[in-house]
Amino acid sequence: MTQKKFRAIIIGGGPVGLAIANGLDRAGLDFLILERHPTIISESGAGIMLWPHTVRIFDQLGLAEACEGRYIPLYDKASMRLDGTPIRESSIFKFLSENHGYPCMNFPRPLLVQTLLEGLGANKAKIRTGANIEDIEMTEKGVRVHLHDGSVEEGSIVIGADGVHSKTRTIMQRLAEEAGDNFAKEEEPIVSNYQIMYGRAKHVPNADIGTFFETHGTYMSSQISADKNRMHFGIYRKLPNPTTISKKEYSEAEVAEFVKAFSNVMVMPRLSFAELYENCEWTKLVNQPEGLLEHWYHGRIVLAGDSCAMMTAAAGMGVNTGIQSAVLLVNKLYELLTDNPNPDTEAFESAFEEYQNTRREEARHICGLAARMIRINTWDSYMSWLVGDVVFPWILPDEKMIGRAGNEIVRGMRKFSFIEANLKSGKIPWTHP
Repeated sequence: MTQKKFRAIIIGGGPVGLAIANGLDRAGLDFLILERHPTIISESGAGIMLWPHTVRIFDQLGLAEACEGRYIPLYDKASMRLDGTPIRESSIFKFLSENHGYPCMNFPRPLLVQTLLEGLGANKAKIRTGANIEDIEMTEKGVRVHLHDGSVEEGSIVIGADGVHSKTRTIMQRLAEEAGDNFAKEEEPIVSNYQIMYGRAKHVPNADIGTFFETHGTYMSSQISADKNRMHFGIYRKLPNPTTISKKEYSEAEVAEFVKAFSNVMVMPRLSFAELYENCEWTKLVNQPEGLLEHWYHGRIVLAGDSCAMMTAAAGMGVNTGIQSAVLLVNKLYELLTDNPNPDTEAFESAFEEYQNTRREEARHICGLAARMIRINTWDSYMSWLVGDVVFPWILPDEKMIGRAGNEIVRGMRKFSFIEANLKSGKIPWTHP
């Protein structure tokens, strides 16, 4: 294959893949998104919480105005037991906004995808939908992605942003094994300990607006928020036994059993899950895989998002973690290609290794936080309940906890290194202003 201008082939048109594309677009680097679904924007999908450091990235991309009116504004968080008994309430979202200059934005997934899609402008044409990958071929100077319809797309690198069930990851690990580097055997298994029902419902009169509600109970938990038009929720339950079968298709009978188990749970002070479910417009029951890969690249293939770092939704950090990986990966590519417009495979691997080693350790911290949080919320053990609902609130009030989280998680997160923008700040200064 003759040497061509740089072109990244991004597998997956979800939030992380689109964030990568937006970054490459602003950097003046060519890309193509291959999305297996027939459309990019789907009416199905859960709510996605953007933390302040991710909202800052949207502002840097010029998308702050487009976000307005598309997310559920939040100010307070209230924790309850399954029967509605209050545990605690505080203005943690207000604290986060004051500390960092940006609010948390709780997006319906379709509107989040739409916002990122609009950010591409005319380059939305660089998306192929209904494009199922069959295989990836690596050559000395590039990659060839073979699709189910027999067509082939050529590029310089492949970025796998195709989620938990990543086909890119499977192919990458096979190619590594064929090359004599069987690192797939070194990886810890991806395990699901919890299941979750994601859902969207129309607003009901008993729903409280502006507060994020979270219930805690033995092996069960819920999270929900609402505005005057809609509600988004996640309902968690611990599985009887851990499983490595993450892509579980639940039957109607299994869904009905799950719904019945939560029928008496109060998801808001005046709203039961039973009433919520009656008003649902969309639901999906799935397993929640947890796992962190040690190897995020091989040759000219590199992974980002849920394809290499999987966590439960309890901390609301999955997409935020993926977008931070998108930012660092694009920064590394921009730096590499600025110095050398025609890098060889070894140069790409060097950039990928720096990206992997940095983001893997940062993601390890976030994955651990999400794992602890779901186990506290579901009273996975006596100590989880005692520490999470008794001791921790007593020794670390919410305002101090959010300040600590801001210092440990938010303030040090990156922005694109090559986009000039007048960005906001709050009480806690950004490490990368």
